[in-house]
Amino acid sequence: MEEFIGDYLYIFYWFTVSILILATGIIIFFAIRGMIKNGENAKKTIMTVGGLLSVFALSYFVFASDSVTAAMDEMNQKLATGDEITSSTSQLVGMGLWSFYIFLSIAIASIVIMGGLKMRSKR
Repeated sequence: MEEFIGDYLYIFYWFTVSILILATGIIIFFAIRGMIKNGENAKKTIMTVGGLLSVFALSYFVFASDSVTAAMDEMNQKLATGDEITSSTSQLVGMGLWSFYIFLSIAIASIVIMGGLKMRSKR
């Protein structure tokens, strides 16, 4: 079985990529169709996408650092593949981490606030 997979790994890779592209296209199509049918839904969707993009922009331009530390330089020397950790790679990783921290904070705050409001309304 390993030989079969190893021989056709390239085909499996492109099959997976094509299925991902197809699924993404279908999702985008139905999202746009739903936005066209329901104007209020479109407004909420655009606000949500704008919020996501603003968090990503804030994370990338304000919080993420593009510095490459000594540990990253040491890792670059160990990598024999030619893939290096550059300042742009460092900034993208920082953006991902900061975005995760922001979204996690928002999720925890909303859980705590909703729990508090629910307890307060029961009184």
